[in-house]
Amino acid sequence: MTEFSSLERQAAEFADELTDTVKAVSPNCSPFVAKAIQDGSRFTVSQTPSEGIPLNVDEKPLLSMTAGYWCTVDRAKRFLAVERSDIAVYPGAKARGEPLFRYEYLREARDVPAAHIQVHGHRDALSHVLSRSGTSTNRGKRRATVDDIPRMSELHLPVGGHRFRPCLEDILEMLLDEFGIDGAAESRATLQSGRKRWRMTQTASAVRDDPDSAVSVLKELGYHIELADGEEAPPTNESRLTAR
Repeated sequence: MTEFSSLERQAAEFADELTDTVKAVSPNCSPFVAKAIQDGSRFTVSQTPSEGIPLNVDEKPLLSMTAGYWCTVDRAKRFLAVERSDIAVYPGAKARGEPLFRYEYLREARDVPAAHIQVHGHRDALSHVLSRSGTSTNRGKRRATVDDIPRMSELHLPVGGHRFRPCLEDILEMLLDEFGIDGAAESRATLQSGRKRWRMTQTASAVRDDPDSAVSVLKELGYHIELADGEEAPPTNESRLTAR
């Protein structure tokens, strides 16, 4: 199997899993579809058509959500990896204008946390504090040198980094709990299954980042682990362990 066909299959499976997840909460929403871009080296995974995910209360739309993923091959050249994701929640039936808040992930983030929440609201006190930002960081310096009133959405609140960031199921279940979205009881088993699958994948990725810690814990649990003859111990991925 070629690298492209393997990635294409993984992207299609990821799209199907996302579709199963959102349809448990919003049965009539559009499915997720994987599309190859850049000669098949990357994939987008998003709804087609991209009308958003309606979330109802008493069968009437209260909120809508959009979710999009941009994927590529991981550093081992074997598995599909999320390069960027953007999940946004909007008031009302249409996903348009400014969202209430959004969860964003950037695999190659520079001066913001890789995984973060941005709250799109406006509060005078916070705007005042942001307007008095110091200049010891790039983002603080930019704020201090512009005349516009800062917005809450300019804050990037970290939420677990590359490996421990929230998944789509976490956000959907939060909305079920906080807003009483229709179908909450029937949806939870599907959301829990998707969360388990996500965390198993992330656990495997975390082990590849820090194999020494994984081996140490498994030995404490009674496993006997040795490297195969002629193999060298894989290095620790320091950049992933230290990234925000």
